Amino acid sequence: MRLASLCVAFVACNGSVDIGSMEPLDLSSIEPARGSVAGGTRVTLVGAGFHAGVAVDVGGVPCDGVTIESSHRLSCLTGPSGFVEAVMDVTVRNDGAEARIPAAFEYHCPWTTTTGRRSCGAAPPRELAQQTIAAWLNEGSGFTADGAGPASVDDRDFIIGERSAWVETDGFGTPRMLRASVAPTDLTGHLVKVWVKVGNVASAAAIELWLGDAGLASAFRFRLQSSQGQQWITDGDWVAFTVSWSSANYSTVGTPNRAAIREIGFRVVDDQTGVPVRLHANGVALVPEPVQRFPAGVLSFTFDDNWAMMAGVGAQTLAQYGYPATAYVIVDHVDKQDRTSLGELHQLQESGWDVAAHAFTSVHHDARLTTLAADVVEDDFVDSRAWLMSNGFGGYDHCAYPGGEFDSATGNILPIAARYFTSCRTIYQRQREAAPPSDPLKLRVLYVTSGVPLAAVTAAVDQARANYEWIILVFHQLVDAPTDLTQWATTDFQQLVDHVAASGIAVDTVTGVLSQD
Repeated sequence: MRLASLCVAFVACNGSVDIGSMEPLDLSSIEPARGSVAGGTRVTLVGAGFHAGVAVDVGGVPCDGVTIESSHRLSCLTGPSGFVEAVMDVTVRNDGAEARIPAAFEYHCPWTTTTGRRSCGAAPPRELAQQTIAAWLNEGSGFTADGAGPASVDDRDFIIGERSAWVETDGFGTPRMLRASVAPTDLTGHLVKVWVKVGNVASAAAIELWLGDAGLASAFRFRLQSSQGQQWITDGDWVAFTVSWSSANYSTVGTPNRAAIREIGFRVVDDQTGVPVRLHANGVALVPEPVQRFPAGVLSFTFDDNWAMMAGVGAQTLAQYGYPATAYVIVDHVDKQDRTSLGELHQLQESGWDVAAHAFTSVHHDARLTTLAADVVEDDFVDSRAWLMSNGFGGYDHCAYPGGEFDSATGNILPIAARYFTSCRTIYQRQREAAPPSDPLKLRVLYVTSGVPLAAVTAAVDQARANYEWIILVFHQLVDAPTDLTQWATTDFQQLVDHVAASGIAVDTVTGVLSQD
């Protein structure tokens, strides 16, 4: 019995001695001694007594994929530190024994801004699921121009296919249109996605997509352009976006049949100020309506500027139905009078809310990013993300542009936002958003102000539910008696939340809707 016990303790089944199990556990070094807070650094540990079942952690964060090379050497991949930069202890454990090297591994942020600043806030954003193209109606070919004036097929300026087509107005209000015939197509169950480019968009009185029969005598007439000052179609840029079949998005000419579309058209009219508007058309495609994931549409409540009422009446009203929201915060307003505290923001996140970026300083917020130099904009983005990360808020990949403005004269906002954020929200509201969105850096919304009646908001919710839209509602302050544009009545908010609950539309945060799960 004594020999058998020794065999069990020291000898493997093949008769070889497991030296590691005979040696006391020890740890003498780790190499490299520095790695990213994101984890994924392959480290090698040297010591003694390593055998099957050994576990490694760095500052309490498990090291995954442990590979034992010998009883004196193993390797593993560091885990993420939650964006915490610190020098950590390294510990190995086996069969109740433990060995440790104090302060042996440094977690650091390896990312830098374009100006060379090192910051966790400069970490690359997470990627999103993309819209799926189910079918193409047109990829930039076969367009003909209506009316007299400049027009051309363009094989040098396009973003899909091999060419685009364009027309230009005369500056005095004469409509122009590009047309293309398509095989008879049933658009049921699909959103329409377009690729367009507009020069002098500020002088456009109308930009429209027509879908109808041959000759467009009967057609759905989608309005693509808004009267808002901040245009979603940025001047001189190729943009791609979907429009749903909500009746708020189109009017009709004649009696069009959605199940039998035979011709498409892009129509442009200028504002008669003498400035011609050039419209490039590059394609029309079909995107499946998100009927499986959001069979009754989806809604996100969002709050800007971290007013105290957000964590008060706003959160309390939503909590009646277990609804979360997304808070876009101005960092230097946190813990200030009439604003939410850091503790309240943590409580909101614990209840399911997003806490995301609006601005790092109130000075930048009030000035609008579009007035700032590119390096100042970048620093504001990075500092906002770094603050969110260091405080454990998971919404660090999402932002709302101050004032909803993203189109500056220098065109520097969108490219910088793309470097640091997965999504950014506007206050543009000509159309509602899709899930996945057309352009996550320009999320479209319903901007709820004192001038927007409850009936208009509930009607928009009903349209979103019926047409598989993602409706993002933007609020600032909820008060008993609104006196400012960005205030809304608390009684109206209660009735709206009751209506949302009765409607059956899904409610989720921005992060939740954009997740790929």
